[in-house]
Amino acid sequence: MRSTILSVAMASLLLLGGACSRQAPPEPAQPAGVAIPGLGLELATLPGGLVVDSVSDDSLVLVPSDAAIEGRLRIAAAPAELGTNLQEAVRAHRQEIEAHPGGTYLGAQELVGPLGTAYWSRGRYSVDGTTVEEAAAFTLDPTRSRIVRVTYVYPADGDSAERVQTLLDVLGELQEPGSPQAAE
Repeated sequence: MRSTILSVAMASLLLLGGACSRQAPPEPAQPAGVAIPGLGLELATLPGGLVVDSVSDDSLVLVPSDAAIEGRLRIAAAPAELGTNLQEAVRAHRQEIEAHPGGTYLGAQELVGPLGTAYWSRGRYSVDGTTVEEAAAFTLDPTRSRIVRVTYVYPADGDSAERVQTLLDVLGELQEPGSPQAAE
């Protein structure tokens, strides 16, 4: 009898301990990759905090997973007239920013990403009385025949550094489908 009571007591403690140590369910898994076949690219993994808003053969639109956070990130081919000159794409971006009401260009920087040389550029302008920031990154598609533009537009407030980092994280996840990085 004593051993039965001891066994029941031990089982109760184990159950109670298990109930107390339960953790919150894990976050839902992010998609392993999102293909953009018309660009010959895929987003290897979706950076945290973003979800797919829409995907088509030649573009991908991401938005923050928190509906209270505004912003829209789009991956698409740059206009064909830019050719493959990344520096010209940055100059054109500056002109676009400055052409908007209240447009202020904030600069650009060269980087190296999975697809090779890239540039990011940003500026601010007014839309219906609200100041927005636009950060854009430019790189070449895997065939090196056109520029891929990653553009993130969001309200201009105190989280600019985080938003630019998100843009750069997305740029870092762009790759040719089936590349060795996809297997990592």
